Amino acid sequence: MAKKRTSQLLAELAVLARAAEKNLYQRIGLAAEVLHDLDWIASVHGGSDLQAADALQDEYFRDLGGYVSLGKLILMYSKITAAEWETVKFDVAAVEVLYDDLSREAHEKGERTSWKKVAEERGVKLDDLQKQVSLLLEANGKLREENIELRAKVSRLEGRIEEMDRRTLVGSR
Repeated sequence: MAKKRTSQLLAELAVLARAAEKNLYQRIGLAAEVLHDLDWIASVHGGSDLQAADALQDEYFRDLGGYVSLGKLILMYSKITAAEWETVKFDVAAVEVLYDDLSREAHEKGERTSWKKVAEERGVKLDDLQKQVSLLLEANGKLREENIELRAKVSRLEGRIEEMDRRTLVGSR
């Protein structure tokens, strides 16, 4: 009888262990979303995203014992795919190794942002948008003029209709 009870307990432990693995990944995703809520951060944590992250870590990630900060967990969550997390069975230490390797590779490749190029591209885009706005304003001006002319024509036509109505009424008496 004890064997059956032990088997049941082991099966229950296995279910809980699998749930805990995926639960960690989901908790990180939810925490990342919460930390994007600037209104919540402002109202509850006085606008400090660091205090908000610390509060979330203390409340919802106690089981990690501070092994990895919530900030790094969120970075790992964003850079390492769910499939890779699952491959290492959601082991935080293993995911951290994957993340650190990825970060090291990116650093070694010397991937840098050419801010001058970005600024130039945005400048060109700004010029294009300014030209489009200019054309739209010109078209809007023409439409306004056309609208004024059409309103004048409508007023004249309405006047003619009233005159015809009056003649018809006078002639019918």
